[in-house]
Amino acid sequence: MKVIPKVLIISDRHDFSSDFICVELDRRNVAYWRINRDELPDYKIDFEPTLPRLKAVFKNVEVDINVDTLQSVYYRAPTFLRDIFQNDADEEEQLKRTQWAAFVRSLCVFENAKWLNNPVHTYQAEIKAYQLYKAKQIGFLTPATSITNHISVPEFDKMAIKTIDTAVINLKEEEGFVYTEIYNKDELLEQHYQSPFFLQEGLVPKIDLRVTVADETVIAAKILTQETKGIDIDWRRFKNELKYEICELPTDVSEICRRLVKELNLSFGGIDLVIHRDQYYFIEINPTGEWSWLQQNTGFRYDEAITNSLLAR
Repeated sequence: MKVIPKVLIISDRHDFSSDFICVELDRRNVAYWRINRDELPDYKIDFEPTLPRLKAVFKNVEVDINVDTLQSVYYRAPTFLRDIFQNDADEEEQLKRTQWAAFVRSLCVFENAKWLNNPVHTYQAEIKAYQLYKAKQIGFLTPATSITNHISVPEFDKMAIKTIDTAVINLKEEEGFVYTEIYNKDELLEQHYQSPFFLQEGLVPKIDLRVTVADETVIAAKILTQETKGIDIDWRRFKNELKYEICELPTDVSEICRRLVKELNLSFGGIDLVIHRDQYYFIEINPTGEWSWLQQNTGFRYDEAITNSLLAR
């Protein structure tokens, strides 16, 4: 069997968002190929970057990806793989991880295709300090923020402490995720730390929003407790216990979300906003943001909107 795909999906076996897109592409009879990063050592590849052209064989399927037929790429992968240098990985495993990660990034030479999103732009857009800078620059409200490694007298009654990059900690046989913590002003003692962090104005009380942007389409969902209240701490701690409601943003907020995605040279982004005292504040944007759980909980067809973006010329 030979496949000449119009759409290339770069993902892994356990990514539900990519599953939704594959089903939707099948429904539309669009030829696609999905490369799972966790299966790459099982592929046979021949990649000529100067043409560019990628030929691959996987499970008796031959794939021919070339500049004339490839229309778009759905890149469901962070550019910075945080697990490459785990303590339990030997030299060969570390080399394998680094080189396959470099191979995936090298696919950016298919620059005539439409990317959601190009890894070159994703790399910059993943930097949370840069996100805040651009958001503030184009008119978003942002919480007062500093990157520091010490605490002095807090400026606000509520303060948030969060990592300046996604932090996944290896806890023996388990992974630990570092969440944002909210503190009262009098709970923070003057102290010096060995690593830097974000020290932000704590926007409490608040209602969290996840805004998904795919080109001109903006989909907003409120994140609420079962009692339809906002959550004053990091909602990701209770992701499976919450309610998600599709809502409409004010026109100016919706437009500035679109503009931020364009300013970051992206076609897709998952934006976290909060409503605090009737004002909309930007928190962060994820260029490879999850949305499958929102589709499952709200019934809204995120997959149709994203597939429309992939197929738009």
